[in-house]
Amino acid sequence: MLSDMVVIVTGGAKGIGLGCAKVMAAKGASVVIADTDRRTGPHAQSDLRRAGHQAIFVATDVTHADQVEKMVQQAVSKFGRIDCLLNNAGIHISETVFEQSEEEWDQLLDINLKGYFLCAKAALPHLVDRRGSIINMSSMVGLVGQSRATAYAASKGGIIAMTKAMALDLAPEGVRVNCVCPGWVQTPLVEEWFSQQPDPEQAREYIYSIHPMGRIATVEEVGEAVAFLASDAASFITGIALPVDGGVTLGY
Repeated sequence: MLSDMVVIVTGGAKGIGLGCAKVMAAKGASVVIADTDRRTGPHAQSDLRRAGHQAIFVATDVTHADQVEKMVQQAVSKFGRIDCLLNNAGIHISETVFEQSEEEWDQLLDINLKGYFLCAKAALPHLVDRRGSIINMSSMVGLVGQSRATAYAASKGGIIAMTKAMALDLAPEGVRVNCVCPGWVQTPLVEEWFSQQPDPEQAREYIYSIHPMGRIATVEEVGEAVAFLASDAASFITGIALPVDGGVTLGY
């Protein structure tokens, strides 16, 4: 499905990013894991290589253009090209507009939105050469909002709007741009959130119950959606915001 493709996954050392990297690698892609986490990044690289896949880890802070440029150069130097960029690196700060500081706002928007712009800009010449694609990881929050998530919701809504604008700009260049909007996903971060609640099991039951399918997604399920959008099977799809949410946004 993705045979001989070269894919960059930002924030690919853990969680949804690593899940997407593993799915895409299993479908034939060579994967560049770009992440700030120098502890989990090498482990992610090793896991993929032990499974017989081509992968490299490049320590990268997506808020710094020079680091992004170097990461792209390393990807091309190692694999010769770039076929797909998965913008996934991001953080979540759970605060209202009353609580959020200017510094926290700037930090979150720099990572979640500016980082996507910088990575797209650096990778674009190579994606044009390959008539490749960009996939931006948004969220159900970008579609419907969320309490105590002012900056996060702004960033995820901005990703959706940016995706549509870029899709229009880049269609003449043969580059498709789409985004994926997951609901709740089974990640270490979500498990940590459950454990911090007064009644973790009750919290889990509630979150599962608001999903019509009765559970939350696996990282592999998000990865399958991403792999589809990266593949030739999606060759006439651009500018979409694809919910992968088990129906949670239908009644959120």
